[in-house]
Amino acid sequence: MSAQSELFNNEYFKQIHTLYATMCYTEVISKPPPSDGKLYCTPKHDDFLGCWNYTEAGTRASIPCPEIPGFQKSQKVYFDCTENGTWYVNPATGREYADYSKCRNYQNAVKELEEDLIHIYVTIALFCLSFIMISISLVIFFKFRQLRCDRITIHKNLFISYLLTDLFCLVYLCVLHLSEHVVLHNPVWCQILHVITQYTIVCNFAWMFCEGLYLHTVMMSAFTSGKSIIIACLVIGWCVPIPLTIIYAVVRATLNDNTIACWSSESSFLWIIYAPVVLSMSINVVFVVNIMRLLITKLRQIPEVAQTRKAVRATAILIPLLGLQFLIFIKRPENKDSTLSVVYQYALAMFVPLQGAFVSIMYCFCNGEVRKLKNSYQLSTISTFRMSRLLSKRAGSFTTKTKMEST
Repeated sequence: MSAQSELFNNEYFKQIHTLYATMCYTEVISKPPPSDGKLYCTPKHDDFLGCWNYTEAGTRASIPCPEIPGFQKSQKVYFDCTENGTWYVNPATGREYADYSKCRNYQNAVKELEEDLIHIYVTIALFCLSFIMISISLVIFFKFRQLRCDRITIHKNLFISYLLTDLFCLVYLCVLHLSEHVVLHNPVWCQILHVITQYTIVCNFAWMFCEGLYLHTVMMSAFTSGKSIIIACLVIGWCVPIPLTIIYAVVRATLNDNTIACWSSESSFLWIIYAPVVLSMSINVVFVVNIMRLLITKLRQIPEVAQTRKAVRATAILIPLLGLQFLIFIKRPENKDSTLSVVYQYALAMFVPLQGAFVSIMYCFCNGEVRKLKNSYQLSTISTFRMSRLLSKRAGSFTTKTKMEST
């Protein structure tokens, strides 16, 4: 069986074929023919994924190869329009024939699939690592009463958003790449899983914004009530993403071409929820610049070089906390086969799953207050152990002495 037939018999590609056929009818077939008096082959959608426009008789039409596994996107598909204004018919089959032979490359298909699997497994492993580290951080934050303050409360909520994001991204990734039958049947619960995953991602960025808002407010206004800031952050972090996600889900659900394969295809409607995210990160940049200005102002008594270094160091630590590094990933390179695009994909695959791990290391495991508590906890454990040993020794000597006296 040919690669073309195998793909067409796949239920997922049947959905894709139907989608492409609908788009072809809307954008090409329904249009009126040229009015220059020349003879043209009529527009059509072929047996695969090609959409062919009006083509002058006696010429060859070409379109890029479809973007599916095993096909070379840089090559072209050819369809001959004969002198009498009809599409070329293969004598062997008696059917119209568009030449997809240049597109197929089985070696590349196997290589691409292997690379994709490695990429998926590495991404899943990194999300698991981040999930574990965030979980440990939350246990530490909730265990010690000494860490109960407004700043740590903001950290707790940010870390919970990381935990939820890692969890749902993990589940969604596993469903998409390790459960093909689910993607093919496109059940409602899988579409809902996509929506919930997007909600957790928006919540995560909302809490990054709350971190910047809290820090900026505290530094700029010493008289602001901590309780009012916490309430505002709770609303921004957990409630504001709800209407954004609902609007996105309702709008996307109205278009059939955006609802196949568990909504895994890229959609321009994602900007409904990502535009506010980009806005929040831009505001965080303003916060960081203002905080840096304030730090330099307060460090004026220190020599110029030391002053600048301290301010830059303090500001650099805020970058992962506020998610500012994601600003460089807003625009994806146009050429998907370029070196820049490959670098972009690998960098994104590293930063997104490990973001929670980076933040947990910097703001929990390397936190001065946490390290002091760890040291005091270790000293307390050692003292308790030594005390128990001393008491056991005394109890043993007392027992021996009692036995000797009774004898």
